[in-house]
Amino acid sequence: MKIGAIAERLGTTVRTLRYYEEQGLLHPRRSPGGTRQYDAEDEARFAALLALTRLGFSLERLAQLAGIRSASQTGDAASREVAALLRAMDAELDAQARAIAEQRADIERAQAFLQGCHGCSRAPVRSECDHCQISAARQASAVMRVVWDERPVA
Repeated sequence: MKIGAIAERLGTTVRTLRYYEEQGLLHPRRSPGGTRQYDAEDEARFAALLALTRLGFSLERLAQLAGIRSASQTGDAASREVAALLRAMDAELDAQARAIAEQRADIERAQAFLQGCHGCSRAPVRSECDHCQISAARQASAVMRVVWDERPVA
């Protein structure tokens, strides 16, 4: 299987997949002529690596995870070390999930705020909005601080 086809199916670039190989995260078989030969297992490994990196895990962390078994003396030692690393990764995902939930709640507050602006015929500028009762509620949402420029008009 060609790496270009794998990259296209996984929504990434050939360069990204080659970089994963350079980092020692994948070891495709080679033909007698030296051409890389990818199979379904290689594609599944690429997919797993991409999913983890898209969640924010570093390639260094993934290389650490990938290298535990070969660096361990026993299955017991390997499984315990892998389990400890997976618990740490799970804790990171929990923290991300909490942050995402908080951001979603903030976006919901912003959307509720914006409902009050539907149908407004005034220009969306500070000099107009500062006099509106609805605009005072914008500070209840962090994302609205991005939408509403808080600098005074010169």
